[in-house]
Amino acid sequence: MAIVVLVLWLATAVAGVTLLRAGGAARRTAAAAARASQAVPADSMAGPRLAAVPLTPEGGPPPSPHVRVATPAGEHPLLEFSHPTLAVTGIACWMMFTFVHYRPLAWIAFAILVLTLMAGLGWLTRSRQAASRRVPGAWSFPPRLIWVHGLIASSSLVLTVLTAILASRG
Repeated sequence: MAIVVLVLWLATAVAGVTLLRAGGAARRTAAAAARASQAVPADSMAGPRLAAVPLTPEGGPPPSPHVRVATPAGEHPLLEFSHPTLAVTGIACWMMFTFVHYRPLAWIAFAILVLTLMAGLGWLTRSRQAASRRVPGAWSFPPRLIWVHGLIASSSLVLTVLTAILASRG
């Protein structure tokens, strides 16, 4: 049964990569359209920039501004990074359990799977909120692929729990 769960996890990963590629393509297309609508004609630009930054009276460069790094609207880098990273970590733990049958690895993989699920649902929720506010550059995932990814992931979650319980009993 552990091999069946492993195959389901890998199918979930394939569906996730497909979903990520489709969402990224839609995101790039929307961003290109937004840039094209805001393009400045070349003849309206000012002449060439002359000289360097002037020095202070002491002869040193002027103080540089402290740039605050902010996430653009519609982007959630922590969720975008943690969901796939947790998924790969969970698959690795489940592979180790499948090959070694060390029971705690099954429960560790299950815990990672739950964290992955929560990160994925958070990412989906934030993306839908950004899309409803029409934020430029927001992720736009095809609903059919979301359902496929979610159904395969939920079936792997159920089978992971059943396999971990069976492994704990003996």
